[in-house]
Amino acid sequence: MLAGLCALFACACGPGEPAPAAPSDASGSPAPGRRLLIVGWDGATFGIADPLMDLGALPNLARLVQSGASARLASTLVPISSAAWVGAMTGRNPAGTGVYGFFEPVEATYDVRLTSSLSNRATPLWRILTRRGLGTIVFGVPLTYPPEAVFGTMVAGMLSPFDATYAYPPEYTDTLRARGFEPDLSTWREERPLTMEHLEAQLELKRELVLELLAGADWRCAIVVFKNLDTLSHRSYGDDFAQQVAPLYVELDRVLGDMVAAVGTETNVLVMSDHGFRPYRFGFNLHLWLLEQGFAARNATAEDDDTPAGPLAVRRPLERRRRLASLDWSRTEVYAVECEGNSAGLRLNLVGREPRGIVSAGRAESVLERLETRLLDWRTQDGEALVTRVVRSTALYPGPHRDALPDLLLELAPGVQATAGLDGLVLGQYARAVPDHDREGLFVAAGPDIRPSETRAEAAIFDVAPTALALLGLPVYAEMDGRVLLQLLRDTPTTLTIPEAEDPFRSNAPGPAATPFDASELREIERRLEALGYTE
Repeated sequence: MLAGLCALFACACGPGEPAPAAPSDASGSPAPGRRLLIVGWDGATFGIADPLMDLGALPNLARLVQSGASARLASTLVPISSAAWVGAMTGRNPAGTGVYGFFEPVEATYDVRLTSSLSNRATPLWRILTRRGLGTIVFGVPLTYPPEAVFGTMVAGMLSPFDATYAYPPEYTDTLRARGFEPDLSTWREERPLTMEHLEAQLELKRELVLELLAGADWRCAIVVFKNLDTLSHRSYGDDFAQQVAPLYVELDRVLGDMVAAVGTETNVLVMSDHGFRPYRFGFNLHLWLLEQGFAARNATAEDDDTPAGPLAVRRPLERRRRLASLDWSRTEVYAVECEGNSAGLRLNLVGREPRGIVSAGRAESVLERLETRLLDWRTQDGEALVTRVVRSTALYPGPHRDALPDLLLELAPGVQATAGLDGLVLGQYARAVPDHDREGLFVAAGPDIRPSETRAEAAIFDVAPTALALLGLPVYAEMDGRVLLQLLRDTPTTLTIPEAEDPFRSNAPGPAATPFDASELREIERRLEALGYTE
């Protein structure tokens, strides 16, 4: 293994009998077509991949780029893995899915709870295929726990409890556990050290699972997500960030080559990331800025509890509670919520929505306008603009499920990380560069139905699902916010766009509430999510 290697979240399908029956209604059989393999490199960026390809270090990715097409893939704003992967798999923006981050608001409180697959209100790719009786592999996609019944195999990824039933068919969990597989190598569920020996052992195990399970499954679409590049990137501090993560790119490329060889040349392949990564030298604290500018006020009687310990699923909600408890809600108009990379969200303390709201519906527009102006006018001591973009979430993300979204979204200058904490400076310089998400991810498409192109295109994360459906010869739902990337396809497909309610196969498979668990098991899942997510 190369030095500095991080274990991959390598994943693929598993054997087992699918529970949903193949469709048999009079509307016809599913359209024939080629197989599709979607490979996710969570956190990958062309900024690191391109130089490595130029050096010949990523021969398999380079071969796909040279024979196919590539695009810069714009992630969600804010670029959070949960929202981005759900958006990619459904073609819907966060107001369509109801998933904006790893936590969602608890109604009529300032508290949050951990999101799960049950938080997603939109229809993902695997459910569309299952409705048609098309064999499907879903392995390692974030926010798929608890897993649902599919016509094939699903192994949930990030946020899966280790001791839970995280696969469908349920008994496949026992097979994976017996072989030593871990569904999530991050520290969301367990606070633990990750030794190189452990990571390398997991990498080799997962590589074996990918090759044997892809070869042994009858599938039409396989979706495989490798999460560990994101995990390693968050731990690679300093100006030599690219050098620290480069060995993992090399290992990801090796496994990609094995997967492409296993599925054959007649399979279309998409390689994508949910967001990119970059080092940040400066931090802009939105919580302190709102206090400084008078949009928020301190609670003089608040007790300053110690910073909580524990895994991320426990610690982050408690950190949020501690920060919000420091505010005087009778004098606070705006508070900071999700921050990731150089993007952030701000939320009004709105009457009727927040429990102690002071901003009436009639005043909301004037507060937002004042906030926008103040953000765009704010300058550093050198006179440079710090905020480069401000947008209303209602304009960027229209949809029926807006409760989880901030009211205002913003982007900072490159190299400036958005934060929201109790301590520090409004704007400060880090002693060493801090790695965090960047909105620009990568997208590579290759295969018999992909048009070769030397020009790198522009695409959005929501374009993945409709483009995948077009490659599979399936209809695209009119409700999807993404578009089919026709410029990347060799022949313009005759893609049918229909309202989801008019899909003749819609009743052939369980919906989001139907899982491989009975009522008592679902109650246990809810209890476990509440305990591990520390619902407040």
